Amino acid sequence: MEWKHDTFNSLGRHTLGLAAITAAVFLLSLSDGLVKAMGDRLGLAQIVFVRSVFAALVLAAVIFVFRVRGGLRRMHSRWAWMRSLCLTAMWVCYYASLPSLSFALAAACYYTSPVWMALLSRFLLGEPLGAMRWAAVLFSFAGVVVAVNPTVETLSPVVLLPFFAAFFYALSAIITWSRCQQEEPALLAFNLNITLAVAGGAGLVGLTIFAPTNPTDSFILAVWPALTTRDWLLLAGLGLLLALIATMVAQAYRMAPSPLVGVFDNAYLLFAAMWGLVLFSEIPTVREGIGMAMIATGAVVMALWSGPSAGTSGNKDRALQSCGAPSGTLQ
Repeated sequence: MEWKHDTFNSLGRHTLGLAAITAAVFLLSLSDGLVKAMGDRLGLAQIVFVRSVFAALVLAAVIFVFRVRGGLRRMHSRWAWMRSLCLTAMWVCYYASLPSLSFALAAACYYTSPVWMALLSRFLLGEPLGAMRWAAVLFSFAGVVVAVNPTVETLSPVVLLPFFAAFFYALSAIITWSRCQQEEPALLAFNLNITLAVAGGAGLVGLTIFAPTNPTDSFILAVWPALTTRDWLLLAGLGLLLALIATMVAQAYRMAPSPLVGVFDNAYLLFAAMWGLVLFSEIPTVREGIGMAMIATGAVVMALWSGPSAGTSGNKDRALQSCGAPSGTLQ
């Protein structure tokens, strides 16, 4: 009876963890879709700055009210700041690509992050991949080629931005696993939003000084378009969403096995396609759909397949792959 009780509790925690990660990627995809929708009237630096200030205020209140261990004083780790810088670069690259790419295609390119993560863990941490996971890397890369369909006539430099975003996210995951395991998730999330707010503020100052008078790309080069009451409320809501997603992701990785959570992270691709249809009337082509399915399949294989290694090495590799999605960036 005790074994059945423990098994039931374990299954219940796993179910709650998977529900949490699914809800987190649903809300994150909605948040990213709203950022894309706001890109025709607001600026990139403006959105990053205002949203992150709201998110940082919410997280600071949570840290204070719930007396998170160490409080706001534990912000000294240089690796935490390095992680936040990588994630800031990730978000800037990803958001900068959204006005020029369909939401689903940008998400598909970004979801090459598990590929980058596997390669970085191999060459920076010395973790073996094994034949199956090398095959998954190649399969995901083939999915990118199918989805993007790169030709001299159609390939734009903008399509590289979500790939850069994926690289920076993967590098942040390496830092999180190898250097930030003892940090409180709420403090890492707060650190990230402080970094984003500072980067957004610095971007606004730089654009004010150096931006051309008549920018050709209003989203990237816009300084401070007028904000209506509706815009302020929407940005505040995005900040609240960001704080909420951070909490849900942290809970998910505590309640369910990391490889399993990493698989459910891939629901972001499905939700991105859904919001692309609902918000922008974007329907992925058959080619894009096949490519996205190939990328997601490769990510699932890399998350679940532990490869030939065992013990500590295998555990490290699986933990790295558990971060292989956008929602993992908020831990």
